[in-house]
Amino acid sequence: MSKFVQPFVILAAPPLFVLHEMEEYLTVLPWIAGHEPIPEFVRSLVPDSAAPFAVGGVLFLILFTVAGALALRSRPHSVAWVVLAVLIVARLENALLHIIISIFRMQYTPGVLTAVLLVLPLSLYLIRNFLRLDLVRSTWLPAIIIGSFIVQSAAIGTILLLAA
Repeated sequence: MSKFVQPFVILAAPPLFVLHEMEEYLTVLPWIAGHEPIPEFVRSLVPDSAAPFAVGGVLFLILFTVAGALALRSRPHSVAWVVLAVLIVARLENALLHIIISIFRMQYTPGVLTAVLLVLPLSLYLIRNFLRLDLVRSTWLPAIIIGSFIVQSAAIGTILLLAA
């Protein structure tokens, strides 16, 4: 892969990932309203409006774009590359969660289409190339995975907080 392709893909990733957020934004409330059984405690956690998902998507776009731009200006093994890897693995985890839930429920769930067609392949491509180009060390993967779970939890918490 040339050095030209990598920056383009890194900078193109945030708007592509936002397509996933848009699928969730457009489908989550109608899907929940039309599906039973969804436990009441889950329904009580989901915002009454899709607006928190939109705000979360915008915040994500800004954070991811800044992280990507900083990483591109940084040396390999820098904090900027690790932060970007954490964000990408968080997207990967989110895609896997969508897929697992859809398999468990044996039906479409909000976000699974773009998770399978866009988020999963793009996340795997980026992480694979970060490792192959030695931008992050493979020995850091356990910490990156833990960090991405924390980021994913913080993102969900932010959406729920915005809905409160």
